[in-house]
Amino acid sequence: MSSAPLFLALRYLRPTRSFISIITVISMLGVMLGVGVLVFVMSVFSGWQREFRQMLIGFEPHAMVQPMNSRDNPAASQWREVRKALAAHPEVASAVPIAEGVVFVENESSLQGVRIIGMADEADNALLQKLKKHLKEGKFDLKGDSIVLSDKFAREIGAKIGDTLVVHAAESVDQFIQQVREIPEGTEEKKRAEALDNVTVLSKDLTLVATLRADTAGLRGYVPLHIAQEFFNLDSNISGIELELKDADNAEPILDAIYRSGGIPETWGWNTWVQEHGPMLESVENQRTMMWFILLFIMLVAAICVMNTTITVTVKKRREIGILTALGTRAWQIIAIFVSQAGIVALFGVVAGLGGGFFFLSIRNWLRDQIAALTGRDIFPQDIYFLSSIPAHTNLADLFTICTTAVALCLLAALVPAWFAARVDPAVALRDGG
Repeated sequence: MSSAPLFLALRYLRPTRSFISIITVISMLGVMLGVGVLVFVMSVFSGWQREFRQMLIGFEPHAMVQPMNSRDNPAASQWREVRKALAAHPEVASAVPIAEGVVFVENESSLQGVRIIGMADEADNALLQKLKKHLKEGKFDLKGDSIVLSDKFAREIGAKIGDTLVVHAAESVDQFIQQVREIPEGTEEKKRAEALDNVTVLSKDLTLVATLRADTAGLRGYVPLHIAQEFFNLDSNISGIELELKDADNAEPILDAIYRSGGIPETWGWNTWVQEHGPMLESVENQRTMMWFILLFIMLVAAICVMNTTITVTVKKRREIGILTALGTRAWQIIAIFVSQAGIVALFGVVAGLGGGFFFLSIRNWLRDQIAALTGRDIFPQDIYFLSSIPAHTNLADLFTICTTAVALCLLAALVPAWFAARVDPAVALRDGG
């Protein structure tokens, strides 16, 4: 009798031209839809989270150590000693002094602001070697009067490799505007011209030597360290020291240990790539969690369909249930018949859902292009998600959770009507069924 519940469950699932077969197929389609959508969405979210982290590690410094005030803090001039101590730490791959700020880049009639980083072109500069992997055109050379920009920014100002760009220090531009505003409006033209002659803007002609991919290396530009120090009025000081670590995932514990051991002076601060982009990383994780709960409702709807199917089957098979009970079939065996039926529906739905989910994952970028062509809107804009294509990564843990959740909900949904069916009095069931 141990295999009888499964045998009867399979018998009840045989295709027939009846209402039961239709709602059974609908239940299976509901499970398939829920599993397929969850597989697709969770894989895309996991892929985006993974690619975004790898992208940040691929162009962001793992950590930044900087004086509290690079201009007024006397300790800022001690950066060479601090750099030497940091570079000697076993967890640090390289320590690179940088000067960072905003400049205005002018090309013909176009003038736009961009954040730039100044650093030395040294052989042991791990950050520079990492950035070179994102090179799109030209040669990443930070020697001489050169500048490296993102391909997107270069297109916006109409610049090409080899062009000479006029770069203005943002602070001097602000000072220029302030000084111009201070000139009285009623001043004579000659005196006004003399006053304007005394207003200067710190500018340099720099050659665009290379462009980096904006979708993988961000929108920042790069110049030699001494030029950035001049732009940002740092003299021989720096904005900070960028660290490349041997284990980027443990950046915070490593920097905390270095600070506690005295490797970072008390007058200096530090932050990591995780802290810098923590809100974005946390937002991705929160969206992924919320999507789990939202898509779980699809599973609940599928489970309700399975419950309706089980209720219909138990009502239609009421006479047979009475006969089985009269013959000595135990209640748990009656329950097992209909729970097995729900389990089979769930398993078929899960397999079909996995197949459908992986199929649509394989054509996800083609679908994106088709939707964009039909609607005129990009559903995965690069400016927001920082990636040129839709990523995907399927975790085995996610698949296991999706599949077991789908099957468990269907079994639980079928358990209630099956339990009521098993409690039917045989005499009543035979009389009503007859």
